[in-house]
Amino acid sequence: MSTYLESVRALSEAQSKAKAIADQQAAREATSRWSERLTPLEERLRRLLSQMPEEIVAKGLSLDELRRLLSGKWRGNCHPGELGAALRKLGFVRRRNWSDHERGFRARWHQDSTGAENPLNEPKN
Repeated sequence: MSTYLESVRALSEAQSKAKAIADQQAAREATSRWSERLTPLEERLRRLLSQMPEEIVAKGLSLDELRRLLSGKWRGNCHPGELGAALRKLGFVRRRNWSDHERGFRARWHQDSTGAENPLNEPKN
């Protein structure tokens, strides 16, 4: 039979171990967030687009939707100008739709269909 003091020590040790594990996990998550943010935007965007279903990419991508999915270097979301430049490098073009009376102006990013090579499928050197 254990004494009260032994049971308190055992409980304290278990709590200390659990806190140490939680601290280690928080440190790993912080490191992964920063390493993700410091990865070039073009690589992060290429990785994100490769994970999206082709039907969604074919419908066109909204800049705001993509901004929410990509973290920025210094703030929460990535800068729209940098995102537009990265999309152009990956072979996307912006198409504007002014004729939708119900929803108003829409700009969507589509893959360039002029016969240019698709940089998303190119192997990385």
